[in-house]
Amino acid sequence: MKIGIDVGYGYVKAMNETGQKISFPALVAPAGNNSLGLGEMFQHSIEYHVNIQGANYLIGEAAKQSFLATKTLSREKPPEIHNPLLLLSAYLLSGDAPSHEIGVGLPLAYYASQKDELRERIASIEADVSIKGQKKNIRFSKVGVYPQGAGILLSYQSMLPINGYVGLIDIGTYTTEYLLFETRGGQPIPILEASGSVEAGVQMVYSSVAREFQSQTGSPLSLDMEASIAEKSFRGEPVTFNGKKYSLQDVAIRARENAALVITQKVLSAWGNKTGHIELTLLAGGGTLFFRQNLTGFPGQQIVPDPFFANAKWYLGVRN
Repeated sequence: MKIGIDVGYGYVKAMNETGQKISFPALVAPAGNNSLGLGEMFQHSIEYHVNIQGANYLIGEAAKQSFLATKTLSREKPPEIHNPLLLLSAYLLSGDAPSHEIGVGLPLAYYASQKDELRERIASIEADVSIKGQKKNIRFSKVGVYPQGAGILLSYQSMLPINGYVGLIDIGTYTTEYLLFETRGGQPIPILEASGSVEAGVQMVYSSVAREFQSQTGSPLSLDMEASIAEKSFRGEPVTFNGKKYSLQDVAIRARENAALVITQKVLSAWGNKTGHIELTLLAGGGTLFFRQNLTGFPGQQIVPDPFFANAKWYLGVRN
């Protein structure tokens, strides 16, 4: 089975060759015993309770409830986090296939120096993975490592100018990756000095809403509730706390506008005097949908189809 896996800072997005897709928060926590015996009664409260080589893990939404949940914003994702996320993705998308070919990505700036090491590490992974007693042996017969974002351009090559400049912006939960390419004869060539990362994304908005919640209620908002409270506020629904109702809609809308402005200004600043020559800016990543009403400052901007899974689709090897 061929599988493309995009391990982001906020979410894991994966897709197999049959078109099946999954996504879950990129969180891992050790799982203790379910001493209350409620796991079967409230099955939907735990998304993935996974056993890997005899060790129990909570992964995804389930890990949000744990004080031991681990995530990383490091460019090099540690194996103790990265491996369980890859193994779970492969388990869920593998069907009955005995082995799997997977594609993953690295930021363009780190691709040349880290791709071989990452490929070798993933190729060495083999583990028994089970969920609710259903066990599979997961191993990877072939591993492809691709430059993150760059492949999206190749996937939509028919949209590119023959000669000119093209930008790509990949907005995620915590960060926004931006890349600038010069096309020559229809082939994109990355301009590394105009490519990089901005520490701004969807979480920037959630954090602003959480601060306002604390300001109005006097109580901090737990991390696992930030997204749901922010989304509720965007819908204009009041937030109830200790019997009182609070309105956070204006703050949420302003926070999204401000975050979009930060992203726009920092990216355009990095592109500098080449901005005026850009013919097309492709927008990808789940954050693109979140900010779509507020992102208006990029030249020739277009949202790629299915932006949340755009990288996973490229890693899988699908071409448009």
